[in-house]
Amino acid sequence: MRSRRPMLAALLVVAALAATAAAGAPAAEQPPPPDQLVSPDGTESYVWPYTSRSRSVDGRTLALNVVLFGEPDRVRRAFVGRSDANWTGVGNASVDVSPWRPAHGSVRYTYVSADRAGGGEWVAPAYQLAVGEYFGARTHIRAYPSASGNWTALQAHTEYWDWFRLRHTVTGVGPGAAFVDRDLADEPFVDGVSRQRHGHAGGGSDGSWLAVEFAAATLLGAAVPLTTRRLTRRDLLLPVALLGVVLGVRAWGLAAEAVAPGVNPKLYVAVGYPVLVAVPPAAAVRLARDRPAFRAAVLAFGGVAVATLLDLTLVGVEPIPGRIVRHRIALALTLGIVASGSARDDRRIVTVGVVGWLAALAAPLFGIV
Repeated sequence: MRSRRPMLAALLVVAALAATAAAGAPAAEQPPPPDQLVSPDGTESYVWPYTSRSRSVDGRTLALNVVLFGEPDRVRRAFVGRSDANWTGVGNASVDVSPWRPAHGSVRYTYVSADRAGGGEWVAPAYQLAVGEYFGARTHIRAYPSASGNWTALQAHTEYWDWFRLRHTVTGVGPGAAFVDRDLADEPFVDGVSRQRHGHAGGGSDGSWLAVEFAAATLLGAAVPLTTRRLTRRDLLLPVALLGVVLGVRAWGLAAEAVAPGVNPKLYVAVGYPVLVAVPPAAAVRLARDRPAFRAAVLAFGGVAVATLLDLTLVGVEPIPGRIVRHRIALALTLGIVASGSARDDRRIVTVGVVGWLAALAAPLFGIV
């Protein structure tokens, strides 16, 4: 009797594994009923408002809960390359840095079609992204861009890694959509966020999804003024460095004179002036690299302008002569050109800016300023 128990236990384990395998076996490919297809933008472009483990409605899992209206490539850039995207289509205006990163996850399918008459197909997500840790808790999205419409459907959910189940366990569909809402709602490239009903409940849905409307590309130049763009720490390095160089050279000269007043001042000039000539354009080239060109140019211009204004104010120049103001503006403009060229990786523009910088510095030496 005892010898039969291990065999019986082994048979039970095998039976359980066989049942699990049968449950996970892929179902035959089966399109959803036409009345379950939804047109997000009201045109001849439809999607089944759920995801599935297989290319069949029998594998239905979670509901699609976010639809982003806009050109699919722009929608993708909003998640994966937000700070580097050219949102106006003309300039290099950019916005906040995205928290989303490429993610690993099981494949889930949805069904898309150009009409309700048939001829659609099951599609895997074009990309998966997440905020959080794979082996911790995260917000996870699967994106399904339309092949014929101007929208991208998302399945967004929160989940955590369960070591006892060796898989992610979904903790909420609503919180996933809410996270996307918080992330995008205040961005200047978003025209509005609303709740849109489609009438198909289930899979964590109450029969509606979050609708995010992207602003038209032609309007973004006016919609994204520089003052509304959130600057990152890396952005601020450029103006801070320029400020530090200008004020640092001034402080060094004053300190050196105080310590050794009998030394010929030209010796101090021989040390300080080369720093003032060489370091600002070098900093602009280095710190503007891989940044949005327009932003880099404005920050370089502003850094030099503010630095020179503070420099003159600190030594008590009041009022500041008009010719000096124009000279400092010229210097700031040339460094803005250097930063823009570096951001665009265009050596010709960098060269033009550096030549302009040197010419503006040389002008007072020849009595032009």
